[in-house]
Amino acid sequence: MFKALSDFVAHTYGRYILLIDEYDIPFITVHLANWSKEDKQAAQGILKLLFQTMLKDNKHLIKGLLLGVFEIPLTEMGSGANNIKDIRMVPTEVNDIESSILSADQPHTGSGIDALTDSFWFNAKEVGLMLENSIGWCPRIARHKPFIMDEIRSWYNGYFIGRFRGKYNPWSVSSFIEELCIVLNQSQSRRTNIKRIIQTAARSYWVTTGTTGLIEAQIDRHRAQFTELAQKLLRNYELTKLNEDADKTMCEPPHVPLNSTQLNLINLDQDQFSEPGLLTLCLFAGYLTRHSSTSVCIPNHEVYQVWLKLFARAVMGAEMADNSTNYERGALLSELWRGKTNILGNLAISSHGVLSNHNKFLEADYANHFANTIVAVSRFGMVTHPKQPSIQLSDMVPIRENHTGLGKCDYVMRLYSTDNVANQFGVVVEFKLIENHQRNNAKHHKLRAEHGLRQIAERNYDSCLYSCLERMDIGVAIGNNVVYAVSKLYRRESEYMPWKEVDSLV
Repeated sequence: MFKALSDFVAHTYGRYILLIDEYDIPFITVHLANWSKEDKQAAQGILKLLFQTMLKDNKHLIKGLLLGVFEIPLTEMGSGANNIKDIRMVPTEVNDIESSILSADQPHTGSGIDALTDSFWFNAKEVGLMLENSIGWCPRIARHKPFIMDEIRSWYNGYFIGRFRGKYNPWSVSSFIEELCIVLNQSQSRRTNIKRIIQTAARSYWVTTGTTGLIEAQIDRHRAQFTELAQKLLRNYELTKLNEDADKTMCEPPHVPLNSTQLNLINLDQDQFSEPGLLTLCLFAGYLTRHSSTSVCIPNHEVYQVWLKLFARAVMGAEMADNSTNYERGALLSELWRGKTNILGNLAISSHGVLSNHNKFLEADYANHFANTIVAVSRFGMVTHPKQPSIQLSDMVPIRENHTGLGKCDYVMRLYSTDNVANQFGVVVEFKLIENHQRNNAKHHKLRAEHGLRQIAERNYDSCLYSCLERMDIGVAIGNNVVYAVSKLYRRESEYMPWKEVDSLV
């Protein structure tokens, strides 16, 4: 079929340049397919034959340009083409990065590779020009252009393309401006909150068009290691953004190290975890960008949303992570306030995926991973205060003690808000281990959980909740794939008054 099409084009227009976009998609699809090894090899053979027909055995071809070439090989067979010139969009070597002094504020005026790579993705001037041209379609943009540019910069800027810093994602920027114009034109009321509309239109666009399947496959193999890595990346991004908002002169936090990527091309089917290899995978896939010659970081808020979901998958497992976004805001606290622990039990069970079924794991291991689970779901609003629908997730502060075996509470959490409602609530959790030989003894599970609950009261573990007027104590008996939780609720009139047990905080 392609040969017939090629002959027709050449006969009608002469020899041509062939552009092939999303080159990697069919190879990734085959790699992730639940097929036998023989079927995958057969599919890869068909793809190789197709590209060979288009690029190698094509007498009408002047040149071919392949876009979206994934740099981590998914097959040993290559593209079927000869004389390939590799033009890197991602700087990989120290020398490439340290010489990258070109700003993406203006179009490049030179020639050669720099001129070519600058034509990919948008620079700041091009984004400003797009916004200026959209005023003819949507005049209301003119009054809010600086605010809109700030949102675009926060959500879609930050990429390091070729030797250019500060590139914008073209698909996301275009989609955002189009969506914003449509919504603003439909909302002609003078009472319309324009800034709220702009903030709502700023959401994920590009990341919804692709797949994180290759990364997810690595997560499912190495959940504990990925949890630690994702925490570092998320924390660095959040701290950097807080520094930008609070004090422009503050130093940025250290970013995750990654030197040369040439030695990090991992075998995606291997069982051994490689942090540099996984970082290289994420870098080439567009979910990280270069921060310096020796480190990488999350580029912007759109990709940050992806990492939140990947972090939840690593901590909770695929099924629970998918379900966590479906819970109502404050669902966990709402249930616990009524004396129920079903969601808590599900979260505790889901956190077991980062531990193997081995006797050597103690209460501290379970406490640590359970705390990670709570932190993960809090980012989706499950642990925010139900009375405060506008509270920001950054106002919810988990205090992870993890002092198992040291005579202190295992896990403490307090909620904060500007109007001091959520600040009145705290949670104290004490873990007790269920030994493997007691896994099927339900009576023992209950006794262990109640022991943890009594320990919180007897040892005054609530003392760190000095500003809280409402609190919840939870005793959790936890072991390999088994959990039992009990709780008690307390309220007091002021921080100087004694606690009184209550049946419900609703």
